[in-house]
Amino acid sequence: MRTQHSFLPQHLALAIALALGCAEVSMAQSVAGEARPVETTAQMQARLKTFMDPSADTKRENVTNARETPLLKDNSNDLVIVSKQGKLFGLTDGGGGTNVLLLDAAEGGALGETRNFQDSYFKQGEWSNGGAFNGGSLVDSKARLTNTGQITGAVHVLGVFDNRGTVAGPVLVGKKGTFVGNGTVDTLDVTGLMEVGPELGAPSVINDLKFSRSATLVYGIDAEKGSAMIKVGGTATLGNATLKIISVSGEPTEAGKHVVIKADKIDSKFGKVINELAFMTATPDYTTEKQVGLVLARNEVLLEKATVNPNGQEFVSAIPTPQSAKPSPPAPSGTSAPVPSPAAKPQATRPTSKLPEPPKIASTAPTPAAQSSATQPVPKPNAAINALLGTNLTTAADAIDQLGGYDTADLGNVTLSSVAPISTGMLSAMSRRSPADGYDNGQVWVQAIGNSGSLAKQLGNFALKHSTKGLMLGTDWAVSPDWRLGIIGSKTQTRMDSYQFDGALDSWLAGAYALRQEGSLALRLGAVYGSHDGSTKRHVAFNGFRDRLKGRYDATTQQVFGQIGYNLDVGHFDIEPYVQVGYQRYQRDAYTEKGGDAALLYNGQAQEHYSSDLGLRLARPLIFDRGMRLTPRLDVGWKHLYGDVRGTSHQRMASGSGIYTVEGIELDRDSLLLEAGLDLAVSPRHTLGLSYNGETGQDNRNGALMGQWRMMF
Repeated sequence: MRTQHSFLPQHLALAIALALGCAEVSMAQSVAGEARPVETTAQMQARLKTFMDPSADTKRENVTNARETPLLKDNSNDLVIVSKQGKLFGLTDGGGGTNVLLLDAAEGGALGETRNFQDSYFKQGEWSNGGAFNGGSLVDSKARLTNTGQITGAVHVLGVFDNRGTVAGPVLVGKKGTFVGNGTVDTLDVTGLMEVGPELGAPSVINDLKFSRSATLVYGIDAEKGSAMIKVGGTATLGNATLKIISVSGEPTEAGKHVVIKADKIDSKFGKVINELAFMTATPDYTTEKQVGLVLARNEVLLEKATVNPNGQEFVSAIPTPQSAKPSPPAPSGTSAPVPSPAAKPQATRPTSKLPEPPKIASTAPTPAAQSSATQPVPKPNAAINALLGTNLTTAADAIDQLGGYDTADLGNVTLSSVAPISTGMLSAMSRRSPADGYDNGQVWVQAIGNSGSLAKQLGNFALKHSTKGLMLGTDWAVSPDWRLGIIGSKTQTRMDSYQFDGALDSWLAGAYALRQEGSLALRLGAVYGSHDGSTKRHVAFNGFRDRLKGRYDATTQQVFGQIGYNLDVGHFDIEPYVQVGYQRYQRDAYTEKGGDAALLYNGQAQEHYSSDLGLRLARPLIFDRGMRLTPRLDVGWKHLYGDVRGTSHQRMASGSGIYTVEGIELDRDSLLLEAGLDLAVSPRHTLGLSYNGETGQDNRNGALMGQWRMMF
């Protein structure tokens, strides 16, 4: 008869587990030294999917808001889901059983203190772990995990994993996953993307590093910070993966080798090398068994290839032509080319933009003359030009624009635009005279100026914008029944702004004008001289190179104009057609910027404009009680410029280059003039006025708001 045992179910389960464990130990002993297979990412995904299935024997705990108190679970299989606005600040303990932490909040957050969780599943959001997680992790395609703490299990990466801490298990990076960070991992298997560089750092791999054919290693180099070297304690398998060299940040190193990977053993090679550096070659070096090097050298590509801008072509043509340089034999354990000995003779001449080769040392004893020459230090390369050599074609175009200093060519046009309201104000004072009640000997007037405009407004943020504020004082008096003479004085301040460029202009102006009124015919003449104290600030920043440059300069302007108008008294309207000719001249002294290697030396600049205006003025006086009079005014005209409508600047790099010429924004040949204003005579002697003067062309615009007070005597 069969015996019925009365063991409890949990006792039977324990006995079965012990038996299976002994069997596994026995099998392990039979295959000595064979490592257990690592769970693949697909296997982990399938296992988690089964565990999270609603039909599974799993208890769910949803955390949708911030939880300050500890979350303690029992001995059941638990799935803790953090979603929506959920955050875990206290201890989260899964208790007994099998437990999984699902992090599904779009905003992400911190992992916090956890216990008794076998897995963490980062489904979406940016998360961080600064503590210890004793289990495996899955970073999905919409998630990012930054680890500064410790993870004891495997990490499967389908999104982004930034490891700055320690991972005691393997890290498996999927085809669309990205791995970065300078932390430590046990093993690293990369099928997707891995990025290293001076800013990001490079990982330390305790055992093996393996790249698949589909993997890409993005590698960056910085001259000051060096190159990021991947340290591998075991075997580094390159697996015909892709090595991608990105733009060198800052001043690139001299021709020589950088160590990409240093391992106990190097297996295979990179299958493809993508070099984004436009002006340098990057060649992998496998001459040693325990490291993979990268050799940089100047190639034959000309800088002119990077820009189609005529000003950019002028700038790069002024730089000494870069020559190709063959790299010196790499040192077995170094990361750059050998440094020349102080006794080594430097190159006699070397273009600024050329990457120097280490000089060869003669074996014979030097003569006294050679000794004297050898003591001369090797000229320091221009960091700005060398940074340009370390760019790709896209970055190089922007770098050339910044280094060229093109905005200086437009200083003349901006200055002449800023002083244009002065002549407009003088004409306003002459054309608005309305003597009454015997007050016709003269007048004193004050005008407040607010002027703004832009050159090449279609360029948006790259357009050179300017704004001017100032005050102008004037007076005139009768010297005969037909002639009046006047003088003016003005003080203005102008601010300029463009892409990574700022400028300021303090101006003092003085002028004289004359009015001849003979019946309906009026002749108006004027001349203005301006003295300007200018300053500029440029911010050059590209590819890791940065320089802040300041300059100060002196400039002068001259304006001369003549206008003839004929007043047609038609009913209650004053209609005056007029013709005007003008001349403007700008002259700037030479100056040198203060700053780093991107500083420029500007030669003196001079330009002049001739113009003609054809227009029509309309006015309608309205008489009120007590002698008050309101006069609306409208002035429309057409302006045409003659001669060269571009400003030019001759300049060079202060630390060494040829002189090159850049051209500024082309002014509009033809533009529309518009003036609208109101004059209010509050008494026979006092008049207040407000007007807007605009000049608009196809590409440029300029507008001024002016307020005026006049007193007759």
